[in-house]
Amino acid sequence: MTEDKDRLHVLQITDCHLLPDPDSTLLGVRTQSSLAAVLETACAERTPDAVLATGDLADVPAPSTYELFLSTLRHYHTGPLLCVPGNHDDGAAFKAALPTEDLALGDWRLAGLDTHVDGQVGGNVGLDELRRLRSALDDCGRANVLVAGHHCPVEIDCPWLDKDRIDNGAELLDLLVVAGVKAYVFGHIHQEVMAERALPLYGSPSTCFQFAGDTSSFAIDDAKPGYRWLDLAPDGSVRTRVGRVAGFDLNLDLTDRDRP
Repeated sequence: MTEDKDRLHVLQITDCHLLPDPDSTLLGVRTQSSLAAVLETACAERTPDAVLATGDLADVPAPSTYELFLSTLRHYHTGPLLCVPGNHDDGAAFKAALPTEDLALGDWRLAGLDTHVDGQVGGNVGLDELRRLRSALDDCGRANVLVAGHHCPVEIDCPWLDKDRIDNGAELLDLLVVAGVKAYVFGHIHQEVMAERALPLYGSPSTCFQFAGDTSSFAIDDAKPGYRWLDLAPDGSVRTRVGRVAGFDLNLDLTDRDRP
């Protein structure tokens, strides 16, 4: 893979659903192993300038789970890292354990957005978080900005997922467009999506199991664990692609869902 030294190469990973015991499984998938396989595959392609981890990093949000996430990640990447929480994460434990500060990298700013509400599946950007984001965007000056959150702000034609999108997504999009944000990237949907709403919206596959698209109720498919590269140019353009770990054996088991 060419280096494209004029661009920043940002790796997005999402929806890792880790458990405190690295040998535990969820839906038959050993999620720590699938995360490690994703990182090994992606980092063999190139060294990321930064990693974005966009929520549901834990399925059981214990401090030991977040320690497992960091130790797994740092085996492959020791550079800049920005984490945002998802609906399976615990806000206080997440912020105590993981780096959540926005990143300044060359001509770009990577801004995190907290769309999660403890104890709820759906997304919301609270008034305080909107104010914080607006202030962060104002402080970016002439830098190009990419915003990363967990939930999607628009429908993706998958009814059982669409009901849990950001409930004030239109207000968020208005803010992003007015501020000239170049793209918004997110997780939650466990599948690859690209939508255009005055700015590009990129949904990315999970590092473990994937949800089937265009379904009225919960469904998974056999797509492999994935990740997204975001190549960010000084002129503000974004080039992106999704990669998969072709050789990973999922061992899917829909009965493997009970958690302590």
